[in-house]
Amino acid sequence: MILTKTEESRLLDSMAMKEYGIPEMVLMENAGSSVVRLTEKYVDWDGAFTVILCGTGNNGGDGFVAARYAAGRGARVLVLLMGNEAHMSESSKQYRHVIDKMGIPVIPISRAEEGAPYIHDADILVDALIGTGLSSEVKGEKALLITLMNEAQGIIISVDVPSGMLTDTGKAAGVVVDADYTVALGSVKRGHVLYPGSSYTGTLLYSPIGIPDEARMDFPVHLTEKEDVFNILPVRNRVSHKGKNGFIGIFAGSYGMEGAALLAGQGALYAGGGKVAVVTSGGAHPALAGRIPELMVSSLGEGPFFTEADSEEALEKAKAYDVIALGPGLGREKETGKFVKCLITSFDKTMVIDADALFAVKEEHIALDTCPGRLILTPHVGEFSHLTGLSPKEIEDGRIDEAIRFAVENHVVLVLKGAPTVTAMPDGSAYVNTTGNPGMATGGMGDTLTGIIAALAGQGMNASGAALAGVYLHGLAGDMAAEKTPVGYRAGDLAEWIPLARAEVMKMGR
Repeated sequence: MILTKTEESRLLDSMAMKEYGIPEMVLMENAGSSVVRLTEKYVDWDGAFTVILCGTGNNGGDGFVAARYAAGRGARVLVLLMGNEAHMSESSKQYRHVIDKMGIPVIPISRAEEGAPYIHDADILVDALIGTGLSSEVKGEKALLITLMNEAQGIIISVDVPSGMLTDTGKAAGVVVDADYTVALGSVKRGHVLYPGSSYTGTLLYSPIGIPDEARMDFPVHLTEKEDVFNILPVRNRVSHKGKNGFIGIFAGSYGMEGAALLAGQGALYAGGGKVAVVTSGGAHPALAGRIPELMVSSLGEGPFFTEADSEEALEKAKAYDVIALGPGLGREKETGKFVKCLITSFDKTMVIDADALFAVKEEHIALDTCPGRLILTPHVGEFSHLTGLSPKEIEDGRIDEAIRFAVENHVVLVLKGAPTVTAMPDGSAYVNTTGNPGMATGGMGDTLTGIIAALAGQGMNASGAALAGVYLHGLAGDMAAEKTPVGYRAGDLAEWIPLARAEVMKMGR
C-alpha cells in the first residue's frame, strides 16, 4: 500500500481522472460512501443523530455523499456547512443538491457557536471540514469549530485526514480534530502514520475509492503489510538442513556489555538462522560461553574489547560466515573503531551494522558507498543524528525523506528505528512499518532486531528483503507479547515470539 505526500495524492487523483477517465463525481461518490461503509462494523448508524461538518472544498463534497449514505443506514442526519459556497466545485454542488432534494437539512454557518448545540447533541460527528489541502495554521471560526468537536461526546469520523493536521508530517496546524476513526481516501497519507498524526487519526481505515492499482505503481514509499512479508519470506522444504539456512557470525560484546551479544544471538536463533556464532572479546567470553547452548561462542584476543590487532583473525573467521552482524555491545574505544573499520571495508557479503559499530562508521570516516559488502545499517534517532550531523528534531521532521536520502547517497539499506520504523533502500524506495508498540521501548530490542535481520539474510533473502521482513516480524512479535504484557516484557521475551510471528505471516498461504 502506497504512502503519499499531499502533492502525490493530488497526482494520484489527477491520474485517475485524466489517464483512466474516471469522473471526479465517481471518485467523490466512492469516497463518501466509504466513510459509512467502512465504519459500519465499529459505529451503529441506525438511529444515531449524525452531524456532518462540511467545508467548501472537495472534502466537503465527500461529506455530502456521506450524509446520503448515513441517512440510508437509518441515521438522523444534519449537515453544517462553513465557508463560501461559491468556492465549491461542480461535483460538490451537485451532491449538495442531492441531499437538499432528500430533505437532509443543510445549515450554513459563519460562526462556530451557531453549530454548537447540534455538535453537543450529536452521537456521530463526521469531519469533512478541511481535507488534505491545508498549508497554514487553522484559525478563527474553523479553529473554534474543531475545538467544539473535540469537546463533544460523539464519535468523530474524519474524512481522509483529521482537519487541522498537516498531511505530509502529521503535525498540528493549530488545533486538530482528535478523531476516533479516519477513512483514508485513495491512499494512506504520511501524516496518518507519523507522530503525532497517528494519534489524531485514531483507527485508520482505507478505501481505494475506485482508483486502479496500476495508478499506484510508481510511488516510492509504502506501508509494510503482512502480504509484503509473506511474499518474500523463505519457505523450507522437507529436506532443508542447518547448512542451507545460513551461518551467521555476530561480532558483539565487550567486558560489561556481554548481554547485547546474547540478545543478538538469541534473535538470530529464533528467526531461524541455521548456525549462529557469537565472536566476542576475550574479556567478555567467560560471561557468554554456555549461556545459550545453541550459540557457538568464541573470542578474539585477551582484552576487554576488540582492537585493530584482532582484525586479521576476525576476517579469517568471517570467511566461514554467510552473513555478519556487527556492533551490539562493542564499546566505543578508539581501537575498537579501527577493528570495525577493517571488517566493514573488507567483508564482501551481507553485513548488519548496529549500535557501537555505527558510532565507528562516523568516527573512522568510513565511506560506505565504497565498501564491498551489502550493508544494512540499523540506527535509532540518536545514532542517526551522530551519523548525519542532523539534530533529532530535524530527523523526526523528515523521518522518511532523510532515511531515503542517506540510503541512496551511501548505497546501503537503512533501518531508521522508531515510531514508525522506516526501511529505506538504495534505489530510493522505502517501507514504513506497521507493527510494534510502546512496550518495545526498552533496552536490548535493537540488538534482537540485528540478529533477526542477519538470520533472514542468511536464509537467502537479499539485504532489502531481510531488513523489511525483519522489522515487521520484530514488531509483530512485540505486538503478540504485548497482548499478555503491554509494558514490562523484555527483549529476551520478545525473541521467543518471533517463530509465532513468522507462523502468523505464513498463514496467508493456507
